[in-house]
Amino acid sequence: MNHFMELLKINLKLLVRNRGFLFFLLLAPLLSLVILNLKNDASTSYDEGERGIIELEKPQEKIVYQNDWTSYAVKVYDAAQSELAEYVQQELAEAGMIRVFRVDASEMSEADVEEIVKEDATKDRVGASLYLRPEFDEKVTEGDWKEAFRLYETSDDERFELAERVLTEEISVIQRLAQSGQEPKQMVSSIRQMKENFPEKEVVMLESSKEESLTREQENKKQLAGMAYAILSLGFLFCGVCVAYTMIEERDNKVYTRIMLSKVGRTEYLISKFAVAILVSVLQTGVMALYMLLFRNMDFGISRGNLLFMAFLLGMIFNILSLVAGIMVGDVMSANYAVLAIWVVSALLSGCYFSLDGSSKMIQAISDLMPQHWFIKGTEMIMRGDQSVYPMICGITLAYVIVILGIGAVGLKMKESEA
Repeated sequence: MNHFMELLKINLKLLVRNRGFLFFLLLAPLLSLVILNLKNDASTSYDEGERGIIELEKPQEKIVYQNDWTSYAVKVYDAAQSELAEYVQQELAEAGMIRVFRVDASEMSEADVEEIVKEDATKDRVGASLYLRPEFDEKVTEGDWKEAFRLYETSDDERFELAERVLTEEISVIQRLAQSGQEPKQMVSSIRQMKENFPEKEVVMLESSKEESLTREQENKKQLAGMAYAILSLGFLFCGVCVAYTMIEERDNKVYTRIMLSKVGRTEYLISKFAVAILVSVLQTGVMALYMLLFRNMDFGISRGNLLFMAFLLGMIFNILSLVAGIMVGDVMSANYAVLAIWVVSALLSGCYFSLDGSSKMIQAISDLMPQHWFIKGTEMIMRGDQSVYPMICGITLAYVIVILGIGAVGLKMKESEA
């Protein structure tokens, strides 16, 4: 036990003298907290028009960052530019669960529209596209409504049937008024007067306690949490490399050989290094807690205790992972490249920067292997008040640590046999 404690003290002294270690120890937690406290207005800027029509500046403009999975996006190419067309679009936007994005298509041909629709089907989050032809008013009032517009289904979302039903119902109302001899301009006012006498409709969304949806603000905080975890994991990885640096130096300077000739065994030596990596995670969490005390007014989306809990477990995984990477490659520069590659791949495939909900099953399966993915999911569960997050995240952390420790033990033994 005395040998073990002595090894811990020596390693901690070496780390404190390392300026690179201090840099990542102090900077990564601070940056992550700043990111978590950002006001993400990218998607909330459209809240005021959520039940209205959102105007797009150009036909190719993407709506993926302006909408979420709770709303069904319908992109309307309005070549009619009439009161009747405006009325139909407004009714579609107020149907509930449907969000209308409008493009001025008065200068576009139908072939141009079809090209953009095909592109949006694969490169954007559009549920359906609606093209209102220039002769929309004439065709609808004459009863030839199938030639008045074209509705494209660009996803397999079942809410397409809702959009289709709302569209056909409103057009059938217009046709009944047209048969009575009313002009298009009179029809809109007649329909609105008629609907004023209808009972007011209230849209209520029922949710189970286990599958409760996040609010838009919580969704924004979840996205920011992913970015913060990416910054934290980068700091953890490079702090772990500093621990690996001590092992590499000890092996290169024959210190490891002298240690093995003493009463310290290989197992005790390896455990001491992993214990240092865990202590580094404690230090990083402590630094984050100190920043929280200094900046009391920050809003992180989850409680400070939960955030520190997540940071500690994430740090433990990545500190040990980078330590093992250093053991395997056996060179400081190569270890830096290795952990940078690990960080880039894991952050991208875990959904730290963008949601992977619409990605292929293979990408989602790979994402399940990335530690940050589970911590983002855990953050979402905490926001929903799901208490099962604690055993889940602890079990996942334990599984990662066991696998990484096993790889590290094999790697150290291989390095010894090579020497």
